[in-house]
Amino acid sequence: MENVQQKERDLLERSHQVTTLGEYFGWLQHCEEFIEELEERSRVKRPRLSIGNRQSLVTRIARLEGAKTRLQRQFIPSGGDYSSENNSERLIWREIDTAFESRILTGAVINYNHIEPRQFLEDASDIVLEHVRDVMQKHNSVKVNTVFNGEFVAGDKHANKSINTRNCELLHTSDLREWYERRVVEPILASLEEFQERDSGWALSRILNLTVNINKYNPMRAGCYVQLSRKIIMKRAVVNVQSKDNACFAWAVVAALYPAERCTHRQSSYPHYTTVLNLQDIEFPVTLNQIKKFEIYNDISINVYSFENENIVPIHLTEQKRDKHINLLYVQDIGHFAWIKNLSRLPCLRCC
Repeated sequence: MENVQQKERDLLERSHQVTTLGEYFGWLQHCEEFIEELEERSRVKRPRLSIGNRQSLVTRIARLEGAKTRLQRQFIPSGGDYSSENNSERLIWREIDTAFESRILTGAVINYNHIEPRQFLEDASDIVLEHVRDVMQKHNSVKVNTVFNGEFVAGDKHANKSINTRNCELLHTSDLREWYERRVVEPILASLEEFQERDSGWALSRILNLTVNINKYNPMRAGCYVQLSRKIIMKRAVVNVQSKDNACFAWAVVAALYPAERCTHRQSSYPHYTTVLNLQDIEFPVTLNQIKKFEIYNDISINVYSFENENIVPIHLTEQKRDKHINLLYVQDIGHFAWIKNLSRLPCLRCC
């Protein structure tokens, strides 16, 4: 990934040095070739390419699309969307080709000249909601999360940072404008304020884009009564607690902390998770970006693994291993957690 990072950095730096139309077309060719390379990396299912790495590729593509938009408006300023004076129409939507499990659509609202985050998010709302509605005409229910990407400065230091919002289930009865305001705008603005206060010296210098990820969602699978595949069951390495709620993450953790001698699949074999776990500010179903907070609140370290091409791969590794350490299995296509009681038995499913 270091080579990818360096090539992206070089292209972004060169984008600020383009002064002629000829230089623009030369830069554009190299940029589009690199974007194709990143999209190809995302599409190839490699055992070592985790969800986090794929999302990082998406973020890089969105940043490069933003640079393309800025230069296009500089050197080809007339015609189409570029002639409009309306702030919301100055924003551009770019779709990004990805290979995530259950992903329907990934796209980014590219910023051009917005400075104030709230105004950018409010002006982006019509674009985001239009694409969510289009998808929901074919899929009655979806899960959506967004990523706000910005450039921050502290003295002479520059850094690109992202703020992720939680996955939210949207049904045909959902109020999409209320969802956008409460689950996108408000959390992003609150996180921005908290980040700039916590990391004193860092300040938002430029809004890059808002990335939108739309995934398949089957509400009939909202509970945790999930049967694992026979190949996993035959390994006898995973405890899968079955329940009728959406707290499979909590039940998997409780199973690890309070192992049952028999009927390990029944929630009645364990203390209820609300009596033994600190779930402050944790929302169900739990997403990967909440795990770090859960670890701190409960003095537990957690690694999460999943299967890619029938190989077990890490998708979340704890920053600090604690006395109480737990390995969890995450079934990506249905968002289900189970406790891995014996990790060494799960290196590969091909040998089953």
